[in-house]
Parts: sequence; C-alpha cells; structure tokens
Amino acid sequence: MRRPGYFLTRHDEQLRLLLIVLFPLLLAACSSAVETTAGRGVKGGPGSTTAQRPVLPDNLSAGRRAVIGESYDWLGAPYRYAGNSKRGVDCSGLVHAIFKKFDLVLPRRSRDMYGKGRAIKRAQLQPADLVFFANTAGKGISHVGIYVGNDRFIHASTRAGVIVSSLDDPYYTRHYAGARMIIK
Repeated sequence: MRRPGYFLTRHDEQLRLLLIVLFPLLLAACSSAVETTAGRGVKGGPGSTTAQRPVLPDNLSAGRRAVIGESYDWLGAPYRYAGNSKRGVDCSGLVHAIFKKFDLVLPRRSRDMYGKGRAIKRAQLQPADLVFFANTAGKGISHVGIYVGNDRFIHASTRAGVIVSSLDDPYYTRHYAGARMIIK
C-alpha cells in the first residue's frame, strides 16, 4: 500500500508547481512584498473610533477632510484581492470606494489611477492626496494609498488589511513612485 502524499503523479506534480507559482502572485497583488510594522499601533475595525485620527491643517478643504475621515473608518478592514467593501478590500479598491462615496470616480486599478489628477512632489503632499508605489507586486505601479499627513498613509496590505504606514519606512521609501492630487 502506498503512503498518502509519498508519490506524486505527473499531473499532481504539475498542479503543485502551478500553485507554487500562482498563489504568491495572487497574494502579492496590490500590496507590498514585505510587511512592515510601521503603523501597526493604530488599531480599530471598520467604523471604529479607537484609531487616533490626525490633526488636520486648518486650511484643509472640506472635501479633503471628508476623505480622511472616511479613510479612518476603513481601518481594520481585512484584505481581499479585488475586494472593494469593508468585508474585504485591496489597495485600489480601498481608494476607489472612498473617493466614489464623494462622487469622485477613479479607475479601479492603481496603475490606472496614477494617470489621474495632477502630479505633485512628495514635499507638496496634503492629506487626501494619493501616494503610489512601484515594483511591489510586479513591474510598474502596483500599490496605492491615501496620504493622511505627517508622512503617513492609509492603505490595504495583504497581511494586515487596512492600516496606517509611514512613507519613511525603508520599504516604502525604496518603492515610492510619486503622488497625485485628486481634490483641490
């Protein structure tokens, strides 16, 4: 009698190799390959009021304030590839859903979002601007988040769901690709 899992048929071996190659790609889509601890101190699930919200500049527009407020309401939502609800969301789904709530319809993919709005320098970032990262899950623009101030941004990570991270984290510094202003 053969022990289970001891011998693999050629078909089993091909299926195993296919899963080994494809599964990490699916998990990595729209997130960083390395999960950092920056921002993990911020807790709270969807709708939670326990997350510390940033002090926003007095001259910030009502539209930007609304986007930041809504962004913090998503903290703790789990990651789900191609998701766009608080039951599960990926990075571009998060940005798309938040901006759509305010009748600002953006493309669904981060690489397509990168062509919208006006390009701005990192030094010009204001809360509610979009920050983009490249080569995190394939070549080109592959991750997006919403800047919240103080060099921090909200995004959906594959391992921790919706969290706040630092742009100064070495991983995000290395993969930073640029920023876009969507709301004036």
